[in-house]
Amino acid sequence: MNVSEVLALKSKALAFLGDAVHTAYVREVILRRSDIDVNELVRLENRYVCARAQANMCEALGGVLTDLEESVVRRAVNTKTNNKAKNAARHEYRLATGYEALLGFLKLTGEEERLLKVLETTNREEFIV
Repeated sequence: MNVSEVLALKSKALAFLGDAVHTAYVREVILRRSDIDVNELVRLENRYVCARAQANMCEALGGVLTDLEESVVRRAVNTKTNNKAKNAARHEYRLATGYEALLGFLKLTGEEERLLKVLETTNREEFIV
């Protein structure tokens, strides 16, 4: 899809895809580490793929995003929602939505190299919970 087509999508739709992209990336990284028990895999994944960790990841991107990427994140963060975050504060949930929307945007626009760079930059031990 071209950028204008992707920008025409709702932020929640981008976040929907971004959540799947992030989950798949985290699962692959965990599996590549070593032979880990399945229960441990799920526990590790949940430390990365949760609103609080994704909010930390989103904040870590400050200053490294392009203007367009920042606008995608900002639009998603500012999207009205009726959803209540289960284990995070509202502002963390909103930042996590912005992070996921960015990942969805990069995936749909075919920016695979940039997507991988963002994932590698943000999925570090200091950002997880």
